[in-house]
Amino acid sequence: MVTQFGMSDKLGNVDLRSNYSRLSSETKRLIETEVRRTIEEGRQRATALLLQKRTELDLLAKALVSYETLNKEEAFKVIKGEKLEGKAIMPSGNIKRPEGINGAPGSEVPLPPIPGSSAAESEGAKPPPKGGVMA
Repeated sequence: MVTQFGMSDKLGNVDLRSNYSRLSSETKRLIETEVRRTIEEGRQRATALLLQKRTELDLLAKALVSYETLNKEEAFKVIKGEKLEGKAIMPSGNIKRPEGINGAPGSEVPLPPIPGSSAAESEGAKPPPKGGVMA
Protein backbone atom coordinates (compact mmCIF):
# COMPACT_ATOMS: atom_id res chain seq x y z
CA MET A 1 0.00 0.00 0.00
CA VAL A 2 2.82 2.37 0.84
CA THR A 3 5.31 1.54 -1.91
CA GLN A 4 2.96 0.65 -4.76
CA PHE A 5 -0.12 2.81 -4.21
CA GLY A 6 1.42 5.79 -2.42
CA MET A 7 -0.81 5.46 0.64
CA SER A 8 1.40 7.53 2.91
CA ASP A 9 1.29 11.26 3.57
CA LYS A 10 5.02 11.28 4.38
CA LEU A 11 6.10 9.53 1.18
CA GLY A 12 3.42 10.85 -1.15
CA ASN A 13 1.67 9.31 -4.11
CA VAL A 14 4.79 7.87 -5.72
CA ASP A 15 5.55 4.35 -6.95
CA LEU A 16 8.47 3.29 -4.76
CA ARG A 17 8.13 -0.41 -5.52
CA SER A 18 9.53 -0.38 -9.06
CA ASN A 19 12.99 0.85 -8.08
CA TYR A 20 13.03 -0.30 -4.45
CA SER A 21 16.59 -1.66 -4.68
CA ARG A 22 17.87 1.77 -5.74
CA LEU A 23 16.24 3.67 -2.87
CA SER A 24 18.39 5.14 -0.13
CA SER A 25 18.49 3.42 3.24
CA GLU A 26 16.78 6.49 4.73
CA THR A 27 13.85 6.17 2.32
CA LYS A 28 13.62 2.42 3.01
CA ARG A 29 13.55 3.18 6.75
CA LEU A 30 10.77 5.71 6.20
CA ILE A 31 8.81 3.13 4.18
CA GLU A 32 9.20 0.61 7.01
CA THR A 33 8.03 3.20 9.55
CA GLU A 34 4.97 4.04 7.46
CA VAL A 35 4.11 0.36 6.96
CA ARG A 36 4.35 -0.26 10.71
CA ARG A 37 2.24 2.83 11.43
CA THR A 38 -0.45 1.68 8.98
CA ILE A 39 -0.56 -1.80 10.50
CA GLU A 40 -0.70 -0.46 14.06
CA GLU A 41 -3.51 1.97 13.21
CA GLY A 42 -5.45 -0.92 11.68
CA ARG A 43 -4.89 -3.08 14.75
CA GLN A 44 -6.03 -0.30 17.07
CA ARG A 45 -9.11 0.34 14.95
CA ALA A 46 -10.02 -3.37 14.89
CA THR A 47 -9.50 -3.71 18.67
CA ALA A 48 -11.66 -0.65 19.36
CA LEU A 49 -14.41 -1.99 17.10
CA LEU A 50 -14.36 -5.42 18.76
CA LEU A 51 -14.49 -3.85 22.22
CA GLN A 52 -17.30 -1.52 21.16
CA LYS A 53 -19.33 -4.45 19.79
CA ARG A 54 -18.43 -6.92 22.59
CA THR A 55 -22.03 -7.43 23.73
CA GLU A 56 -23.18 -8.27 20.21
CA LEU A 57 -20.21 -10.61 19.70
CA ASP A 58 -21.01 -12.45 22.95
CA LEU A 59 -24.65 -12.83 21.91
CA LEU A 60 -23.59 -14.23 18.53
CA ALA A 61 -21.07 -16.60 20.10
CA LYS A 62 -23.65 -18.00 22.54
CA ALA A 63 -26.21 -18.37 19.76
CA LEU A 64 -23.72 -20.22 17.54
CA VAL A 65 -22.91 -22.62 20.38
CA SER A 66 -26.63 -23.19 20.96
CA TYR A 67 -27.81 -23.36 17.35
CA GLU A 68 -24.58 -24.20 15.44
CA THR A 69 -25.62 -22.17 12.38
CA LEU A 70 -27.35 -18.85 11.81
CA ASN A 71 -28.49 -17.21 8.62
CA LYS A 72 -28.29 -13.45 8.10
CA GLU A 73 -31.76 -12.69 9.49
CA GLU A 74 -31.19 -14.91 12.55
CA ALA A 75 -27.84 -13.26 13.24
CA PHE A 76 -29.46 -9.81 13.18
CA LYS A 77 -32.21 -11.03 15.55
CA VAL A 78 -29.62 -12.40 17.96
CA ILE A 79 -27.66 -9.14 17.89
CA LYS A 80 -30.86 -7.25 18.72
CA GLY A 81 -31.46 -9.63 21.66
CA GLU A 82 -34.52 -11.27 20.09
CA LYS A 83 -35.36 -14.95 20.59
CA LEU A 84 -35.18 -17.35 17.66
CA GLU A 85 -38.58 -19.03 17.64
CA GLY A 86 -38.73 -22.51 16.14
CA LYS A 87 -34.95 -22.92 15.75
CA ALA A 88 -33.65 -26.24 17.08
CA ILE A 89 -31.19 -25.94 19.93
CA MET A 90 -28.16 -28.22 19.92
CA PRO A 91 -28.52 -31.11 22.40
CA SER A 92 -25.64 -30.05 24.69
CA GLY A 93 -22.92 -27.48 25.20
CA ASN A 94 -20.27 -30.16 24.68
CA ILE A 95 -18.36 -30.98 21.56
CA LYS A 96 -17.18 -34.38 20.38
CA ARG A 97 -13.53 -34.52 19.43
CA PRO A 98 -12.41 -36.82 16.64
CA GLU A 99 -10.00 -39.67 17.36
CA GLY A 100 -6.51 -38.77 18.45
CA ILE A 101 -7.27 -35.29 19.80
CA ASN A 102 -6.74 -35.00 23.57
CA GLY A 103 -8.72 -37.92 24.83
CA ALA A 104 -10.60 -41.04 23.90
CA PRO A 105 -12.30 -41.25 20.51
CA GLY A 106 -15.57 -39.34 20.52
CA SER A 107 -15.18 -38.21 24.13
CA GLU A 108 -17.13 -35.11 25.06
CA VAL A 109 -15.22 -32.14 26.38
CA PRO A 110 -16.96 -29.06 27.82
CA LEU A 111 -16.45 -25.88 25.84
CA PRO A 112 -14.21 -23.30 27.53
CA PRO A 113 -15.80 -19.94 28.36
CA ILE A 114 -15.42 -17.14 25.85
CA PRO A 115 -12.53 -14.88 26.98
CA GLY A 116 -13.86 -11.59 28.33
CA SER A 117 -17.38 -12.97 28.87
CA SER A 118 -19.10 -12.98 32.25
CA ALA A 119 -18.72 -16.79 32.41
CA ALA A 120 -14.96 -16.49 31.95
CA GLU A 121 -14.71 -13.80 34.60
CA SER A 122 -16.72 -15.87 37.12
CA GLU A 123 -14.40 -18.84 36.53
CA GLY A 124 -11.35 -16.62 36.97
CA ALA A 125 -10.18 -17.21 33.41
CA LYS A 126 -7.33 -14.98 32.34
CA PRO A 127 -7.87 -12.71 29.33
CA PRO A 128 -5.71 -13.46 26.30
CA PRO A 129 -2.30 -11.75 26.25
CA LYS A 130 -1.83 -8.49 24.37
CA GLY A 131 -0.81 -10.28 21.17
CA GLY A 132 -4.15 -12.11 21.20
CA VAL A 133 -2.68 -15.62 21.22
CA MET A 134 -3.43 -17.89 24.13
CA ALA A 135 -0.91 -20.55 25.16
